[in-house]
Amino acid sequence: MADTTAGQASVPDHHPKVGMLGAAALVAGAMIGSGVYLLPATMGSIGSISILGWLVATFAALAISGVFVWLSAEVAGADSVPGYVRAGLGPFAGAEAAVIFWTSCWAGAVAIALAAAGAAGFLIPALAQPAARLLVTIAIIWASVGLCWMGPRVVARTEGLTLGLGLLPVILAATAGWFFFKGDVFAGSWNPLHQPLDKAVGASALNAFWAFLGMECAAATAGVVRDPTRNVPRATILGVLGAAALYISATSAIMGILPAEALAKSDAPFGDAAKAAVGAAVGAAIAACAFLRTAGCVTGWTLVVAETTRGAADEGLFPRIFRTRPGERASPANLLVGGGLMTVFAIATENPSLAKQFSTIINACSLLSIYTYTLAALSLARIAMGFSPGRRGAALANAAAAVAFAALLVSGAKPIELALSLIPVPLAALLYLSVRRR
Repeated sequence: MADTTAGQASVPDHHPKVGMLGAAALVAGAMIGSGVYLLPATMGSIGSISILGWLVATFAALAISGVFVWLSAEVAGADSVPGYVRAGLGPFAGAEAAVIFWTSCWAGAVAIALAAAGAAGFLIPALAQPAARLLVTIAIIWASVGLCWMGPRVVARTEGLTLGLGLLPVILAATAGWFFFKGDVFAGSWNPLHQPLDKAVGASALNAFWAFLGMECAAATAGVVRDPTRNVPRATILGVLGAAALYISATSAIMGILPAEALAKSDAPFGDAAKAAVGAAVGAAIAACAFLRTAGCVTGWTLVVAETTRGAADEGLFPRIFRTRPGERASPANLLVGGGLMTVFAIATENPSLAKQFSTIINACSLLSIYTYTLAALSLARIAMGFSPGRRGAALANAAAAVAFAALLVSGAKPIELALSLIPVPLAALLYLSVRRR
């Protein structure tokens, strides 16, 4: 999951713009966040065969990113998924996308808080117990609410201070981790449950797709890119591939250090891998970096939840109590509702196994995002009907590929994950009709 969301950039003509490589760095940076910290553990029970799932998720991300490249060029004034959906499918579909996106934001923040709690449990073993871990998760959520209450500047400083430290574990695993890689460990963990290929790859692809959420932010780089018609599509492909290379390299290295059984039980896989490779001191340092980054990222996403609530209310989709108030630094109502929803969700999904709880949450959030991406692809297909024949065929092929990959990812979900992800869909319809009447 990305660390932050990006809005449509508005840059004066005299402001220096970036080229293709700079734009690719923006795309990759939007995706490489805290979402990867517990992914090796969730994939441990599947085995190192999950590397194939990473490849499927990468192709899915490329197809979906292409949809937003098309939409960013054709839909003026929209800088978000709901805006793109509304442009092609109308206000009701846009409202559905808005509510689903909003739900994925606060539910996803719980997964990140859980990753922070896992790192805390690595540093202080007493906090690794399920009850203590739940309390730490809730404490991180409300600490983030408190920081957001102090204003956006505090959130920005928190994000900035923790960003560099947070990338360190992933980069070290993707590079130095290979010096400790053991081929026999990786091979021995290939498919411990002896699952059919399609089932193992489908489940791991849905897990992996969590790390690509936010690839729609690529469309927002158009305003700061030289020759965007040519460079944005290239930067999108390069950015997604760059992020995928880092993810796959780090995950593969860890799977060659820790056996699948140990990895599946890990509350801090990067810390455990460093501990096994070079000692407890380095493992603790890596876990501390992961804790700081994930905790800082929860703060950023809490602000995103509050601001998304505010934006939806300003557009008439949410009740008036959440609307913008002049001179207000932070919205108490929005922050309290967001914190309350995150707390309830953390309690409702509590599981003795950190990896299983994390997997359930991220898969439900990935499914929510996939639903909105599918709506965006259908929106593109509708808009493309007005294109010239050659462009129409290319756009429809891209939309069809995105829908096909979305269906493939959904097929890898478990019933509980599907049930959780479908709850917001009818609620969004009821909310839209209720607010529309008033």
